[in-house]
Amino acid sequence: MYVIVVGGGKVGYYLAKTLLTEGHEVAVIEKDPARCRKIERDIGDILVIGDGSTPDGLERAGASRAGVVAAVTGQDETNLVACQVAKTFFQVSRTIARVNNPKNEALFHALGAGIAVSSTQRITDLIQREVDTRKLQNLLTFEAGEVNLVEVDLPPNAPVAGHKLADLRLPQGSLLVAVMRSGRLIIPDGRTQLLGGDRLIAVSQSDREADLTRLLLGEGD
Repeated sequence: MYVIVVGGGKVGYYLAKTLLTEGHEVAVIEKDPARCRKIERDIGDILVIGDGSTPDGLERAGASRAGVVAAVTGQDETNLVACQVAKTFFQVSRTIARVNNPKNEALFHALGAGIAVSSTQRITDLIQREVDTRKLQNLLTFEAGEVNLVEVDLPPNAPVAGHKLADLRLPQGSLLVAVMRSGRLIIPDGRTQLLGGDRLIAVSQSDREADLTRLLLGEGD
């Protein structure tokens, strides 16, 4: 997947290096010459010199084909504008903004910045999830690793899409506990109909996750 990272500071540097290691195509937009030299020296020629919060800067980085734009500068206003420009001008479906001041997080959501987070590792995990949408994502582990809280995004063609929960035979040791739909949290019961685009939260025994994946997504791993 092609990822544009706006900002080549410590967070952007770490993020770009991690994503490259995981096999993604990455471009970093940075305007500070010293930071540009460090990235080019340590990581390679992945730089676009300029302002990532402008249409010109994002266009030169190839934003029209980007799967994700992650704005991770040290300035919240820059990150907010970069995400807005990426979505408005280039129809980037997934934008992630670093929030330096936690008080601004609600504002980022209200103004359509996409996903607003403060943790560098969380940003990396969110980008990686874009690749692994057809797998269960482990959120928490209980009972010495025997039970997990997991989530998964249902694609439109999921075999369970359009079915009521009562009609599904969940694997023994698995329980669907929540459905996220269009920003709403639904506590499901037997009458709840699953739809493509739903994010499902479930509890599952570790040794039954493959069965749960097969039921929800039609694949075993």
